[in-house]
Amino acid sequence: MNISIENLINQSQSVGVACCDAGGANIINSLIKNFQKIKFKSYVDGPAKNILDSENIIFVENKDLLFKKIDLLILGTGSSSFEKEILKIAKKYNIVTISILDHFVNFRERFLHGMTPIYPDYCFVCDRHALKIATKELFPFNQIYTCKNYYVDTFKKYFTNNIPNNSSHVLYILENIKEKWGQKPPWEIAFFNFYNNYYKKNKKLKEIIVRPHPKDDPETYKKLNEINDVTFDLNISPITSLLKSSIVVGAESYFLYLAKESGFDVFTSIPSSIRKPRLPEDMYKVIS
Repeated sequence: MNISIENLINQSQSVGVACCDAGGANIINSLIKNFQKIKFKSYVDGPAKNILDSENIIFVENKDLLFKKIDLLILGTGSSSFEKEILKIAKKYNIVTISILDHFVNFRERFLHGMTPIYPDYCFVCDRHALKIATKELFPFNQIYTCKNYYVDTFKKYFTNNIPNNSSHVLYILENIKEKWGQKPPWEIAFFNFYNNYYKKNKKLKEIIVRPHPKDDPETYKKLNEINDVTFDLNISPITSLLKSSIVVGAESYFLYLAKESGFDVFTSIPSSIRKPRLPEDMYKVIS
């Protein structure tokens, strides 16, 4: 049997969607746009509320309405309990479930409900690198397959011949990493590694556009307001900021992967003395 997310969708009578975090929501939203003849019943929370915008989405206000008359459910895999709770209920109703793993980190934790893992019928990742990680971290669960990343394809099409050469702007992706690296928070250590060891040494750069992670409170990064060259981008879409930049920097955000796949020059700001970013090694340069 050929297991593909496209076949599973086309074979279903009615499809539901549930997601919360931005990563999964962006991938699912781009996927849905390629099935305009199908209406997707969607129950969302968090950043996903501002991301899902496909015209063939029917939003429902509560999970009870979501489960009525669907035989397939597509879920994101965020860090909150939102998708896990929905997955648990869907399995009780014997609804076929698909979970989409974005990024390359914390795969097992995304399915832990308390201390017990709860897995869908099918799990999809978007490339071979993620497949290798998921196969190892989710063992003995083995219903893991690759699917096309429609979100990456959207980015690639948008930025073909649209990346500015020798731009004076650099886009920096902020993320509030929950680790202990020293006396200062990891985001601050990473940012000032970039600022002191790359930005200040590169005379052509004049402005840093910073984008906080969608889940983060921008107040977390208020210290950056003290730097004259920094401007905050709090828009839902990153397109405007990307069109001004040819370089994208961050710690290990999945956004770096999207930028690299779209043709941007990408750097990690994690100091090499701390650890490597959990991203494919061929997709970023290191700021020492």
